[in-house]
Amino acid sequence: MIVDYKEYNREHYNLDNSVKAYGEAIDSIKLWNSEKIIFDKYIKHGDKILDLGCGAGRTTINLYREGYRDIIGIDIADKLIDYAKNYCKENNLNIDFMLGDATKLQFDDNMFDVVIFSFNGMQCIPGIENRYKVLDEVARVLKPNGLYIFTAHDRHDPYYLKNLLFWNKLEKDWEDGIHYQDVECLGDMVAISQTGDEVFVHLSTIDEMKKFIGDDKFNIVEYKYSYDISSESKEVLDFIDQTVFWILKKR
Repeated sequence: MIVDYKEYNREHYNLDNSVKAYGEAIDSIKLWNSEKIIFDKYIKHGDKILDLGCGAGRTTINLYREGYRDIIGIDIADKLIDYAKNYCKENNLNIDFMLGDATKLQFDDNMFDVVIFSFNGMQCIPGIENRYKVLDEVARVLKPNGLYIFTAHDRHDPYYLKNLLFWNKLEKDWEDGIHYQDVECLGDMVAISQTGDEVFVHLSTIDEMKKFIGDDKFNIVEYKYSYDISSESKEVLDFIDQTVFWILKKR
C-alpha cells in the first residue's frame, strides 16, 4: 500500500489534466442536483463551512454563489488551490482557499458548523489509518452537533450489477486468503479518473462504512444514494458516476 499518501495525491491532482478538468467543472458541472438538494436541506446560509478536498473550487465557489458566504476551501494540491484563487480574483469572489491536509487540519477545535468532503474525496485517500485521521480531525473542528457531509461509492450498489459480480468474486477470494499485492483493504483499487489518469480509491459497502464511522464521535443522520435523491444530466453523470451521500452529526 502507498505509504506517502500526501505525495501520491498531490502528484495526481497537480497534473495538468486534473487542473483543467476540475477547473472547467466549476462552470460546466457546478453543483450536482443531488448535492444542491442535500446542501439546501442541511446547511444554513449563516453556517461556517469547511470544504475539504475542494480541488479547483467547484463546490466551494458554487456554494458561495448560492449564498453560503462563510466558507473555506482547502486542498493538498497547490496547483488546484492556485487555480481556485485565480478564478476568484478574476470573478471578484471573496473566498478563502488554502493548502491543507485533511488528516491534520490547521484549525481550532469546535470551529465549524459544517464540514463537507465532496466527490468521494475521503475515499481517495490511501491508507485506512489516514481515513480514520480525517474522521478524527473533522470531529475535532466541528462544533457540537455540527454536520459532516461526504460522498462515497458503495461497491455493492445494485445500480451496477456487473461491478457487484466482480466484487463478489474478489470478496470470495479475500475470504479464501487470496489477497492482492499492494492492497491493504478489500475495496482498495486504482481506477481511471475523469482525466484518464490513475487514481487511488477505496470502495466500501454500506455496512463497512457504518463500522468505519462507529458511534463514539458521530451519529448517522442519513445515508442515501445520489440517484434516489435526484436525476442528473448526462454531463454530470459522465463526470461523477453514482455515489452515496452520508450525513453525520457530531456527538
